[in-house]
Amino acid sequence: MKGRIRIIFTFSVCAVVFLLIGLYSWLNANRYKEDTKWVAHTYDVISQSQTVLSYLTDMGSASRNYAQTGSENYIVQYNQSVNNMEKTFSHLKYMTQDNKGQQMLLDSIYSFIAAKKNYCFELISARRNGGYDQAKIMILSNGGQKINQSYREAIAKFTKHEKDLLDTRLDKADSQFRFIFTSTIISIALSILFILGGLFYFLNDYNRRLASEQKVIESELRTKKFLDVLPLGILIFNFKGKAYYANRKSKEILGKGITEIGDVSDIPEFFQTYKAGTDDLYPASELPIARALRGETLTVGDMEIHKDGKSLPLRINATSVSDNNGKIEYGISVFEDVSEIKKAEEELIIAKQKAEESSILKEAFLANMSHEIRTPMNAIMGFTDLLQKSHLEAKEKEYVDIIKSSGENLLNIINDILDISKIEARMMTFEAFPLSIKELLYSIKVMLSQKAEAKNLSLIFTCEQGVPEVLIGDAKRLTQILINLVGNAIKFTDNGTIEASAHLLSKNDDSCVIEFVVKDSGIGIPADKLDKIFERFEQAEVNTSHKYGGTGLGLSIAKQLVEFQGGEMNVKSTFGLGTEFSFTLPFLKSKIDSAEINPTVKEFDITELNKYRILLAEDSAVSVKLITSVFAQYDINVDVAENGKIAVDKIKNGHYDLVLMDMEMPEMNGYEATILLRNELHNSIPIIAMTAHAMAGEIEKCLNLGMNDYISKPINAKLLFEKIYNNIPKANKNQAKA
Repeated sequence: MKGRIRIIFTFSVCAVVFLLIGLYSWLNANRYKEDTKWVAHTYDVISQSQTVLSYLTDMGSASRNYAQTGSENYIVQYNQSVNNMEKTFSHLKYMTQDNKGQQMLLDSIYSFIAAKKNYCFELISARRNGGYDQAKIMILSNGGQKINQSYREAIAKFTKHEKDLLDTRLDKADSQFRFIFTSTIISIALSILFILGGLFYFLNDYNRRLASEQKVIESELRTKKFLDVLPLGILIFNFKGKAYYANRKSKEILGKGITEIGDVSDIPEFFQTYKAGTDDLYPASELPIARALRGETLTVGDMEIHKDGKSLPLRINATSVSDNNGKIEYGISVFEDVSEIKKAEEELIIAKQKAEESSILKEAFLANMSHEIRTPMNAIMGFTDLLQKSHLEAKEKEYVDIIKSSGENLLNIINDILDISKIEARMMTFEAFPLSIKELLYSIKVMLSQKAEAKNLSLIFTCEQGVPEVLIGDAKRLTQILINLVGNAIKFTDNGTIEASAHLLSKNDDSCVIEFVVKDSGIGIPADKLDKIFERFEQAEVNTSHKYGGTGLGLSIAKQLVEFQGGEMNVKSTFGLGTEFSFTLPFLKSKIDSAEINPTVKEFDITELNKYRILLAEDSAVSVKLITSVFAQYDINVDVAENGKIAVDKIKNGHYDLVLMDMEMPEMNGYEATILLRNELHNSIPIIAMTAHAMAGEIEKCLNLGMNDYISKPINAKLLFEKIYNNIPKANKNQAKA
């Protein structure tokens, strides 16, 4: 409305101005007849006015040429014409400064000049902003020609007036009448023109407003359609808390009665909105939409509605919308029924519990399997060792060797399974002790040379110059990795050479990276199997396990052992020609000498152990028979307790120097017996755990209970004697010597 008033007022003022121009022109017309001395001056004025007309024409031509071509050269011409016209017109004004009548006429003429300049400027702007088509519209409207015509008429009148002053001084009345009439007509015509222009602008503005309002309405309808297809409920309230909009999904969730709600305060009872898990209605002031109208942005998940005898949990996001001044206009609440999500979460929890239970069952199964297999394996390996030491015929010795080899293979399979268990449980631990890679490679060569010689294979182990003499790392795990790779190379190579090497890959002040390479001339691996060779239970061919044996776990374990230590393992192979495995491992540098790595172990005579009383807590008759038979070879005194309870009673009532404690026994197992001895009886007798369990964490569990050492079945007799000797207190040894 204000815009329309401004338009009408502006054009009315313009009309009045033009009328006043005509009036002033009439009042000052006869001043030009006063003195003939201005004849020459008048000629000059006429000439200057024609020059202005010429520049005005040039200005119009330059603007039209720019509108048609868009060339900036015409803008330069346009600006020059404008400057020249302004200077000439200023000079013309200066020449007529003493004649108010001429000044008034020139002011009238300048209004046409201003109109022409304005038209040219608009034409240039139309070309720049709207392109040629927009400029063409202006040209075709003939607005510039009309202004030119008006200007020419004004100049003609001005010129005629000047000539009349010279030639027709006597015809004063007639000249005045014609001037007044012409001025009036021009003013009226211009006023009508401006009024029509104002009406045209007003109508255009009105039509634009109508079109804009229509677009707003269409946009709102389109937005509502978009909101209606969303899978989320949407409620909008205005700043007064009055309902403004509800989409289709909100009606599905809350019910069609949402259209009847008028205020935020109606929500709790109208929709039976409760705090989750309670019978308390949600306070209207604490509803997310109410808080959003106070300027909060929040997410709420503790709301539920009671509908059709069911409880529907809701998850709600709420926020506010403000105007340009920061004043809150609307509050928006976006919500969804999370019943299915809640159900899925509950099912996930149940699934997680089942998975944990399954993991516990698997752990228990592997532990039980380890115990049940290692216990008879203890007897097989132990009695096989005893048989090998006895006097056997050649055929009998061959049979015993086969039994020993088969037992070792079975034990390797068990160890692979248990290593996988440790890896899965993330309980694989690594030591950090000084080691010599050169010595380690030599010991592995010695260990595997017999197998290689049996197949007429050459073993070449090299430790290249540059590898430090002593490093800090886990010799046991490195040995396990290399034995696996070299053992596989021997297994899958029928003739030729197996090479194992180590070289320095990189180093700094504190650490270095060593690369190990194991290369064979065996059967090789097909190219399509290389990317799967490190996966569990994967072998190059389906019949590989039948022909060569193995579980398909060794490479997977070796690769993970390398990666757990920060290294990387790779493989290259040509089918039928051989395979090359390589892996890198980081090591810390050591300052000690290589001679200090394996300090000389104090030798002892096993028969010294017959000075001590040893208690064996073991329920397995086979294991008891094995250990007592081994001890009998050296006349070592051993007493037997069939379970932990008997062992504790014997320790309380007798004197023993050390206990060999089995973990799984009836009535009271080894764990319970140890806890009783340490925590209740406060007995510090050395206890060596002797168990068929080899699961992740078993060693730590035994040591944490207060046991002094640990040995797993099947038992290595030499290692057992060393552990017994090392764990008998020094005081007991001195007493035995005395």
